[in-house]
Amino acid sequence: MLRYSYLILSSAILGSLLTPFAAAQATLPFTLRVQQAQTVLNIADGATITFPADTVGAASSATLSIIYRGTTTATMNSVELTGSLDFSVSGLPEFPFLMSPNDSITAVIRYLPTASARVFGRLAFGYTEGIRASTFAANLTGVAPEFAVSYIPQGGNATGLATGASIVYPATALDATSTATVIVTNRGSGSGTVQSVSLSGAAFQLAGVPLLPAVVETGKDARFAVAFTARQLDPVQGTLTIELQDRRLTFALEASGSGPLFVYQSVTDSAVATVQPNQLLSAPDIAVGEKSTLVVRFRNSGNADGRIASISVSGTGFALSDAPFVPLTLAPGATGPLTISFSPTTPGRVTGRLRIGNDNFDLAATGLGAILNYAYISGGVSTAVVNNGTAFFPPALVGGSSTLRFQVSNTGTAAQAIASVAITTTPTVFTLAQLPALPVNVPAGGSVAFSVNFVPTVLGAATATLRLDTQSFTLSGTGNSPNPIPAYRFEGASGAQEPLQQPAIGLRLDAAYPLALSGTLTLAFNSEVFSNDPAVQFATGGRTVNFTIPANGTRAVFSNNDTAVRLQTGTVAGAITLTPSFATEGGINLTPTTPPALNLTVAQSAPRVLNVVVSARAANTITLLVTGYTTARSITQLDLQFVPVSGETVTTQRLSVNVESSFLAWYQGAQSQQFGSLFTATVPLTVTGDVKNVATPGETVQSIQVTLTNRFGASAARSVDVK
Repeated sequence: MLRYSYLILSSAILGSLLTPFAAAQATLPFTLRVQQAQTVLNIADGATITFPADTVGAASSATLSIIYRGTTTATMNSVELTGSLDFSVSGLPEFPFLMSPNDSITAVIRYLPTASARVFGRLAFGYTEGIRASTFAANLTGVAPEFAVSYIPQGGNATGLATGASIVYPATALDATSTATVIVTNRGSGSGTVQSVSLSGAAFQLAGVPLLPAVVETGKDARFAVAFTARQLDPVQGTLTIELQDRRLTFALEASGSGPLFVYQSVTDSAVATVQPNQLLSAPDIAVGEKSTLVVRFRNSGNADGRIASISVSGTGFALSDAPFVPLTLAPGATGPLTISFSPTTPGRVTGRLRIGNDNFDLAATGLGAILNYAYISGGVSTAVVNNGTAFFPPALVGGSSTLRFQVSNTGTAAQAIASVAITTTPTVFTLAQLPALPVNVPAGGSVAFSVNFVPTVLGAATATLRLDTQSFTLSGTGNSPNPIPAYRFEGASGAQEPLQQPAIGLRLDAAYPLALSGTLTLAFNSEVFSNDPAVQFATGGRTVNFTIPANGTRAVFSNNDTAVRLQTGTVAGAITLTPSFATEGGINLTPTTPPALNLTVAQSAPRVLNVVVSARAANTITLLVTGYTTARSITQLDLQFVPVSGETVTTQRLSVNVESSFLAWYQGAQSQQFGSLFTATVPLTVTGDVKNVATPGETVQSIQVTLTNRFGASAARSVDVK
């Protein structure tokens, strides 16, 4: 028979009763196993089982299994539950109950809290095993959360809240924000959970809400703010809802705005209308030079004094003609007027701004008269342009052109005459065309038009000023690179050339080009023997020569209107390269990236003797001056052939001299650089021997033949008479 005892002993008495017994007690022959939810644990005799309830009135349970681990038998005689009545036990068999090894019994322990305070209990079992009788027990602890809600208004003290109560905000200035801090406190003995927090009411916002769901430990709280932003003076309401595990708490939110509220009216001869800030106020239209007025009334319809720090108006033709002194304070219900005058100086619609305190209004009115609008048309597209604006021409090639159609339209109510149209700068680049006879009248609703041509002469941007009476417009066009020049070819000499010549060279385009061209023909000399020849140049002097090609022409024209220019080939072997460059008269470079060039060559060859003279003659000596050149800048041997006079005998008729070192010294010396390969060699000869019919040995020689040799061969022989 299950028996319950509700005797509660103090912990001190219970400890004094249990300690001696526990010291003498033998090893417990049972395994105690507790399962709570998905957690299973083995516990010792006297261990504590804690029951955490979700809330007051919500049960928490555990299953205690008792398994006999002895080797004989044991009899379970009794069970006794003491302590709080919030604990109960069920599921046990009827005692006494005989247990064999590994037999078990199960008890379901239930905790149903009636309050949030921590409670205690004890479940004890009595048994016998053989001749020994004993007990074992499990201590029980039950805990449950309990939440209380309070709030702290901005600048106020904490106030407790029962569900359904109101959170009241102090009167809040318009566009300002008041904040109430909501505190959810756990006053119970166990942890609890705040599931969710939600709001209704557009004027309220949550702030600082913890991550939900949020576990709140015992004695702790969860805090967040509910902010109210005043957008109107009228009271507003909302709802705060807090979801706990066992219930939903709902609180009303009550707030209102405080401050002035200005209402505005526009008053004209025809109507009175209420207007809101940022709306349009229209003054009566009036002819240019006359004046119209608009009255604006303002009233404080709020619940507090309103202060207007300033009143101002902007916009051409608008002015305050009657306004109160500021700063101005208006009590609730008080009114104030002001008058705005409009005096247009030009026809057309005029806009402005009226500022009253912190509120702004658009102003608009129309000056009656002619209204001229300007536009330019390009490619069928009309683009409006205002005074001091810019009309953009389609880009044109240099030498080409593009055209705009300029149009003046009158959208006003009266005709307007245009007395003058002129381009004040760069008239050759921008020109007028199809201009009507001036002055021209532009009727209301009508238009006039004329053309402007753009003919660029240089690359890049070009501008001019177009003036129509007092109106000015910038004309802007861009000159793009003209088309590439056609292919060209050289005429006249080509390929291998003889030294000391002046071949003629011409230059011709394969097709006519529409622009006049100017150019430079540049000569470059690349020596094969590592020595420049200053004589390699144009016949006119220097290594550059200018030329022109007339517009729509093909031939290059050099100085003196010649279509060819001569150059000197010099006396040094090497390559002569002629490279042209081209540009427009405006300086635009049209030279191809890799311009084709004309290459002429002067080959290395045997020496050439230009002249041999006798510079001196004595009884026994003859001195020769030999002038010549060698494109290889090299001479190795001098050969002399002697022809005697009739009746005389010359023993040595041929003489060869190695002159390589002498010529090498000459050509390697700085003095020779200015002469290319030209040279004049002095050859002194001594004549000895017997004479027959002449007086001295020097008179025995009739003539001398000179030949020069290098590795490319021998020169033609050149003779000189000695007598």
